[in-house]
Parts: sequence; structure tokens; C-alpha cells
Amino acid sequence: MAELRADEVGLERSLTRSNGGEDSRNDSPRAHGTTTSDDQSVRVSTPTPQFQDLNHIQTNRTTNSGKPYSVFTDGEKWFIVIFSALGAIFSPISTNIYVPAIPTLAKAFNTTTEKINLTVTIYLVFQALTPALWGSAGDSYGRRPVFILLLLIYLLSCVGTALCPTSAYWLLMLMRVLQASGGSALIAIGTGVVADIAMPHERGRYLGLFNLGTTVGPALGPLLGGIFAFTLGWRSIFWFLCIFCACVLIPMIFFFPETLRTLVGDGSLPPPLINCTPAALMRRKRELRELNEKGEDPEQMTSKRVKFNPLASFLLFLEPEIALIFTWSSLYYAFWYAILTIFTTLLEDEYKVNEVVIGLCYLPGGVGAGISGFLTGRIMDIFYKKEKRRVGGDHRQNPEEFRLERVRFMILPYHIGILLAATIGLAWSTQTHTHIAVPIVLNFFVGIGTGFLTTTTIYGIDLFTGQGGAVTATFNLIRCALGAVTTSTVQLIVNRMGAGWCFVLLGGICLLATPMPFIIMRYGPGWRQKRREKNDQKTNARTMTDASR
Repeated sequence: MAELRADEVGLERSLTRSNGGEDSRNDSPRAHGTTTSDDQSVRVSTPTPQFQDLNHIQTNRTTNSGKPYSVFTDGEKWFIVIFSALGAIFSPISTNIYVPAIPTLAKAFNTTTEKINLTVTIYLVFQALTPALWGSAGDSYGRRPVFILLLLIYLLSCVGTALCPTSAYWLLMLMRVLQASGGSALIAIGTGVVADIAMPHERGRYLGLFNLGTTVGPALGPLLGGIFAFTLGWRSIFWFLCIFCACVLIPMIFFFPETLRTLVGDGSLPPPLINCTPAALMRRKRELRELNEKGEDPEQMTSKRVKFNPLASFLLFLEPEIALIFTWSSLYYAFWYAILTIFTTLLEDEYKVNEVVIGLCYLPGGVGAGISGFLTGRIMDIFYKKEKRRVGGDHRQNPEEFRLERVRFMILPYHIGILLAATIGLAWSTQTHTHIAVPIVLNFFVGIGTGFLTTTTIYGIDLFTGQGGAVTATFNLIRCALGAVTTSTVQLIVNRMGAGWCFVLLGGICLLATPMPFIIMRYGPGWRQKRREKNDQKTNARTMTDASR
């Protein structure tokens, strides 16, 4: 695995420092006024800089030095992304996996359907709030320890829900809060992992795969929930989630490497103690022993952490591009989630089908969402590479010439057009009681229209690559908040206006936000230029302060 190679590189650099004399800083190429490549600095006896001197901002930039952006091979990248996607699927799948079992739960707990629906609402509330904290923690303490901790919390909450006595409704509510707290932030952490290992021109294909979980999960949840509730009872839903989570958690503990660039750079720096896999931990002990024998200070192997800022996700919303594009996308996310929520009721009322059939009717939407996420990522990579060839570099190397907004937003009109047409058509087809095949086919195209989620996420990461977790948490906060509004009100609107006019109304509200992407395309380059100048001023001031010391 990559951590073996990373530790070997770290050991080689440590040995190089030990062979360079007592004052390695004075013997560095920079001290003599010369410049060499990183490969040359390893071959000659001149020592390389200490790890704590690494600037975390530099490790997040794409450079022309010839070094790869990440030392992980393509196969290792796919392994990392697949396991990240498997972990991230627990948040969306848990939102509505027991929706088909709500009547059964109401009878079991001797309460009303409204109270059981409240457990879905409270899950959405905490699904919106908790990623803001955990996403920032992942950007500071590392992806691996936070990922594992969240999966452990989720697993224990599933066990608690499965064992919950039917006389304790309050405990059911508490377990749903813990489920949301553990599962919801996994999307933010996983997206940060993708940002760590993928260059801008390849983020599309990796995020397209990663987003399979977030888009297929809402459609897969009702199918699995209906099957388990209809055959084995409602408790089997949570035992399934518990077993599934354990199957992801155990391999991740042993093999999932740390990727946070502020800690491991391109993956070649040894990770801190709590970020090591078991195998990397054993190799780290061997390195420390060899360093002590050479008289080296083990602290030289320790990277500096970025200061943990629990408000990072909220502060990102103050950035104009983030506020505009995430608000715009969240409106369509809420529109999509409204049809997911009401689809069960429409099928029950109009077609009188059971839980298993209802779950199967959701499946085409999940298939469509999976296809859309995969193809959208590939298409976005093609657009990005074409623009990169045009200007002779990516959006960081040539920020003035690279048309980032145009490249990333080019595919959005197709997604939105398909989503609006398919969703409104699905609503009218059920209201007019057409053949059940019609809403099922339209549900597939509803899934196709969800590709805008991949597009929006990639654009946000392009703007703030080093804060991938916080960026995704910000998006999650806004879209889940609006999603909670539509899921709690869509039934009331349908009862008053009918399904068809309800989604005409919601679609019209979404269209009112159409100017937002155009505003970003017009003013986005200027906003990014101001941020670069501000960051350069801060860097220069920090450099002058360090020099004066």
C-alpha cells in the first residue's frame, strides 16, 4: 500500500538529514543561494528541510515541478475513493430506509405516525448541523481518525436502535440523533479525501464515483427498508446497517491511509501517530528507533496541524461564490428530495401497492443517479482538460486566463432541464393515474437530473481545495436545511393543490434563482483575484515576521 512507500520516503529524507552535519538549515541549497529539484536533494548529501518547515498552503497547489500531485497510484486512488464512497453512503441511506416501516413502527411503539415522522425530521436537522463540526475536524486532525470515529458512532447507534424497547420512544429519538451525528459527516470527510488525492482535471471521475453513494442512497434506502420490514421486521433494518457498517469499518482500520495534505503532503510524509494504520505504526516505531541511533530529533518527523476552527463551514458561507452556488443547488436538492418523500404516498394512494413494490419503484431513480454521477464526472474532466490545454495550465497556474466557472457550469442547464421536466411529469402522471410504468420510467430521468450535485461539489473544492471537508459540510448544511423544509411541508401542499400543481409551484421557486450562476460567472474571477491578493499579503506579512525573529 501507499503508506509503505510513504514511510520509506520519509525514512530516506530523515537519513539524508542525519548525514548532512549538525546544522542542516545552514547547509540547505536555499542557504547557499542555489535551487535544486526535490529529486536532486535526495541524491546529493545536502539535507532537505525539516518537515515542520513545510508550508501547508504549498502542498495544496498544483505546481510545475514535475513531481506528481499525489504519490498514490491510480489503483490506490480507486481503493481510497471506493472505501470513502462506501462510508459516505450511510448518511443518505439512513435518512429514509425505514420510511416504508413507519406504519409498523407506529404500531410497535403504540404512538402516532406523526411522531414516527418526527424521527425522520430530527435526523435531517442533525444531518445538516453536525458535518459543520466534523468536516472542520477532518481538515485539522486528519481524514482517517475522524472517518473511523464517525463510523464507530454510527455502528453503535444502529445497535442501540435495533435493541430499542418499544416502550421507550425517547430512546428511538436519541438513537436517530446519534445516527445522524455519526453518519452525516462522512460525506464531508470523504469529499475531502478526494480533494486530497485528485488533481483538478481528474476530480470529476473520482467524485462521480464517490457521489454514487450520496445519490443512489436515497433511492436504495426505501427498497431495502421495504424488503426488510415486509419480511424480517423493522429491527432487521438496523441490524443490516450495523453489519454493513462493520464490513466497511474493519478494513478501513487496517488499510485506509491518511491523505490530508497538511499532514502528509503528497502522501510521502509519515503521518502523525493517531493517523497511522497498524502497519504504518510499526514502521514508524522502527524509524524513530533508527533516528534515535543517529542522534536525530524525532520531532522533526512531526507535521504541523492546521488549527481546528469549528466555525470554518459557517465562515465559508460568507464567500460570495459559495453562498450563491450552494443556495442555488440546495433549492433543486430540496425539490428533488420533495419528490422522493412524497413518492411513497403517491404510489400507495393511487396504485395500492405494498412496501416491496414501493421500494422497487425507487430503484430506477437510483440507477439514473448513478449513471448521471459517473458520466457527469467524466464529461467535466474532458471540459477541464480542454481548457487546460488552451491556457497552458490549470486554474491555479493561470487563474487570470482559466475560465473556471464556464468550464464547471457548462453541463448544469442539461441537468436542471431534465430534473424539472421529469419531476413535474412524474407528479402529474401519478395524479392522473396513468399506468404505473410511466412514473417509474420518469423516476429514472429524475435520477439523471441529479448530476448537478457532482458539478456543484467539484466547483466548491476547486475554490477551496485545502478545506474540502468544510466546503462539503457547508453545502450539506444548506441543502439539508432546505430539504427539511420541503419534506415537512410537501404533503400539506399536495393535499391542498394536488401533486402536479405542487411541483409546478416548487419548480417555479427554483427557477427564480436562475440568475445566481450567471452572477458567479460574471463576478467570480474578480472575487477569486481579491482572495489571492489577500492571501499573498498574509503570507508576505508572516514571512517578514518569521525573518525578524
